[in-house]
Amino acid sequence: MKKSRLLENIFSMVTLRAMEYILSFILVPYLLRVLGPAQYGAIAFMQGIIGYFNICITYGFNMTAPRDIAQAKEKDIPRLFSTYFWSTVLLWVGVTVLFFAGYGVLQTVWSVKLDLPLFFAVYTSIIGLVIFPIWYFQGIQEMRYITILNMVGRFVTMGLIFLFVRNPSDYILAALLQSCTPLFAGILCWKVIHDMSPGILHRPVWSDMKKAYKEGWQIFLSTLAINLYTTSDVVILGVLTNDTIVGYYSGADKLIGCIKRAVGAVNDAVYPYISKVMQESRERGIQFLRKQLMVYTVCGVVGGVVLYLLSPWGIPLLLGPKYIPSIGPLQIMSFVPLVVAMSNVMGYETMLPLGMEKIYSKVLLVASVFNLAIIYPLISWGGAEGTSWAVFCTETLVTVMMVGILWKKHILIRN
Repeated sequence: MKKSRLLENIFSMVTLRAMEYILSFILVPYLLRVLGPAQYGAIAFMQGIIGYFNICITYGFNMTAPRDIAQAKEKDIPRLFSTYFWSTVLLWVGVTVLFFAGYGVLQTVWSVKLDLPLFFAVYTSIIGLVIFPIWYFQGIQEMRYITILNMVGRFVTMGLIFLFVRNPSDYILAALLQSCTPLFAGILCWKVIHDMSPGILHRPVWSDMKKAYKEGWQIFLSTLAINLYTTSDVVILGVLTNDTIVGYYSGADKLIGCIKRAVGAVNDAVYPYISKVMQESRERGIQFLRKQLMVYTVCGVVGGVVLYLLSPWGIPLLLGPKYIPSIGPLQIMSFVPLVVAMSNVMGYETMLPLGMEKIYSKVLLVASVFNLAIIYPLISWGGAEGTSWAVFCTETLVTVMMVGILWKKHILIRN
């Protein structure tokens, strides 16, 4: 039954990512062509800023909540659901207040200005993040609901984009509609939750919330570190160059992101399953992860070679001749999905279920420091291509450090 549920969840999440992949290959080229590098780059830059909201509000609950719910007795699930939901809401309110207070100071002292209409358009995705408890569906291992709800929201917003986004001046509307996908899915999910578990949401209990914050702290640090060498690279590129160069990089990054999301879908489905298996039999869990690592390696090498060779042909076809400068960044990042897939198995699926949160955090913090050390000289040297090299080198460093740690501890890599 467990294997059947796992296969169903993997199928659901892979189906979701496959549909996202297909829709992205329809939508992203359309937006890149219609909006142009500068306006699309402006959206990517703002999404990078909103990424900080995402990381603070998620906090680490995307990993601790599915694990806790998967391992909990049925009678304890309403308490856990309420704890994690209200903890997320509190973080959302706090982070929003702090941001606008900080922005007010920066605007007064240094005359820093944001494109506020664009900011609020992208900020809509944060509301969706808060009200859509994906971690709950992961924890009860019912991923099909994530797939269905996300796809309904995505089809609605995609249809609206094709209807109303026609030229570069529609970039704010384009950003808003893209950001509405999690909002629509979040609104719909509460009907599902109510039908499945009526009365599941209780009043917040501060002692439980405090415990959730404490348990999620190491994961939060890890996720913050990841953000420093992923989302922050786009923000730094925008600060040091301009929206057009950000657009060139983002064109390649969006295509790589489609592949990474497919890999992440499998990881998300496996994580609650492997957390429970590790609790019952560590040896059986390790055997499963070794097989997964072999599959990722073979597929990643073949896929990386194909992506590298087809980039000069694929970029003009998908994105248009204006995005010829995106070919170099895409080729540089061709093997990033492989490297990320390997590090996800060794970190997300191995270290976290085994309680190695502190080591996991340290690896990612070291990687983030490394990225910050190389990002400025690489951007100064190569702009969008320099940013791509920073991403590739940093992700490779993460994987190498995890291999070394697990090898030394005789976990996963050897007996």
